[in-house]
Amino acid sequence: MPIEAPKYRFTRSMAGGAPEEAGVYALWKGDELIFLGRASNAVTIRACLVAHLDGSCPCTRQATHYTWELSLQPATREAEALREFQSRFGRLPRCNGEAA
Repeated sequence: MPIEAPKYRFTRSMAGGAPEEAGVYALWKGDELIFLGRASNAVTIRACLVAHLDGSCPCTRQATHYTWELSLQPATREAEALREFQSRFGRLPRCNGEAA
């Protein structure tokens, strides 16, 4: 998988423990990776996760778990992870393109 890291329950309290740093993150519904995103510039991984919890996108609201990876170049790492996912599964994660 593009991000090899422990999975955390996708709840407000658990997201509050996510890093306040730049990087990439993945949202999961059970064992299915449904969204890959990045946190860069002044937006942190924690802020992105909370935004998904508060957001209006029905697709990412289905997430049950999340993972994250710190990165000095989040845009590059996100693109790499998306290419890897697409190469392996022949498609993007189902919420990419729906959520932003």
